[in-house]
Amino acid sequence: MNRIITVLFTAFIFLTSCKQKQVKTEISTLDTGGIAVGPYLTHDNKGNAVLCWSEKYGRDSLYHIRYASYNEQTNTFNSPVTVPASSGISTSAESMSKVAFKADGTIIAVYSKRFPNEKNPYAGAIYYSSSTDNGKTWSASQFLHSDTTHNYGRSFFDITTLKDGEIAAVWLDGRYGKRIKGSALFFARTTKGKGFGIDTCLEKGTCECCRTDILSDKEGNIHLAYRNITFPTGLSDKQVRDMGYKMSADYGKTFSAVKTISNDNWQIDGCPHSGPSIAVTKDGVNAVWFTAGGGSGIYGASSSMSKGFNKRTLITAEGRHPQLISLLNDQLIMVCEELKDEPEEKPMEMKHSHGGMAMNNGPVANSKIVLKSLTSPTEDKAISITDGQHADHHPVITSLNKGTLIAWVREKDGRSEVCYTNMNID
Repeated sequence: MNRIITVLFTAFIFLTSCKQKQVKTEISTLDTGGIAVGPYLTHDNKGNAVLCWSEKYGRDSLYHIRYASYNEQTNTFNSPVTVPASSGISTSAESMSKVAFKADGTIIAVYSKRFPNEKNPYAGAIYYSSSTDNGKTWSASQFLHSDTTHNYGRSFFDITTLKDGEIAAVWLDGRYGKRIKGSALFFARTTKGKGFGIDTCLEKGTCECCRTDILSDKEGNIHLAYRNITFPTGLSDKQVRDMGYKMSADYGKTFSAVKTISNDNWQIDGCPHSGPSIAVTKDGVNAVWFTAGGGSGIYGASSSMSKGFNKRTLITAEGRHPQLISLLNDQLIMVCEELKDEPEEKPMEMKHSHGGMAMNNGPVANSKIVLKSLTSPTEDKAISITDGQHADHHPVITSLNKGTLIAWVREKDGRSEVCYTNMNID
């Protein structure tokens, strides 16, 4: 087993709650040959944690998808696997490339690429490549979506493995052009022994450049969250970009009507570059998201399967880009970045619209990665994983047998690298 990490430093951090707890955390960085961005965490069909990232290396100086399985016992990764068909992928921080594993071991990599030499500089497509021999050989790129015209952008996708062992995907699609405001939310899923089938439009009029989230729970229900565009009455026809939620109880054949997770009424004609994240416990669906409607920061809300979401709760006023998971004991764990300095980035004006894929990968200002336990609203449990001396951003998280594995992007000396750590959560 090849160790592909280089230890950066060992830090002592404190769990700030009613009773402080000292935690020793080893922060490491991927030992890559080039520039690494876009970390994404998932599990393979055997339950092992897998880290996927986009790496710029080689003679062509193009980005490729690479992934590696994590060994929790030794805190090491297996040798990385490269997806050949992914050469030249786009690297939006809100639309990172991803891999997913069918129950039969088939691996599917999903990624986006721009169409070259088009009038719309943001025009592009989402592709996938599959492997049935544990990543030794891969298929050529195939379109994820049925519409393959070169006029518009498609991106900001998410994927998940369903209870039946197949893979489902959602994404933002610009095929309707100027006929709608914003983009459109589409869904597709694989079938046994095959790739993705015909896609279905689930919503028209979504935010163009915020990541989507799809999750399959233990019962087989599919949960979706995304930033929607609405025009509430009483706001002088001004557009609002708040979070929407949908659910399917029949493996994606039908979906519920959209529910607004929280009526933040964020009036913004631009893209916040920060999508929602959801997790399911025995009590229902839980969501976290960033908004500047009614106060800037990351908020949380929960809902039972039969009722709407309760009133939102502010989690952190400094946080951005949250990611949420639930552990086996239904403990909710969130990671995000918290800004140390005043951010220089501003919401992008939607002049291109319809699924554009070009944006900054991260904040200019220094920020730190923070982990928070959200199980009990009466306890403020937080861990500062990094010290805020670098531009650390866009963290992702997944569960381990004991605790969690966390990865994020670090801007350092004009380069981007992927850092990670594991943490035993009591």
